[in-house]
Amino acid sequence: MTEDDKDKAQRRMAVDASKSAERQDDGVLEPAAKPDASMSPALQAHIGRQVRAVFDSVAEEPVPEHLLRLLKDLDDSGEN
Repeated sequence: MTEDDKDKAQRRMAVDASKSAERQDDGVLEPAAKPDASMSPALQAHIGRQVRAVFDSVAEEPVPEHLLRLLKDLDDSGEN
């Protein structure tokens, strides 16, 4: 996936997230209507592939050293 594809996917997710709630007259946010549950299996598979493509690169990134140190410190403090 190219950087341009990643940027497009992130923009789409941001737009989708902004549509996930609707503001009522009293200012209270309510969940948007549920999407049509009749998506074809092919469409569901396509969406699944796209979501995995976006998040696979994140899952492959190494854990930052400061988080590894924190986990080690927490693990060490639990030993008696």
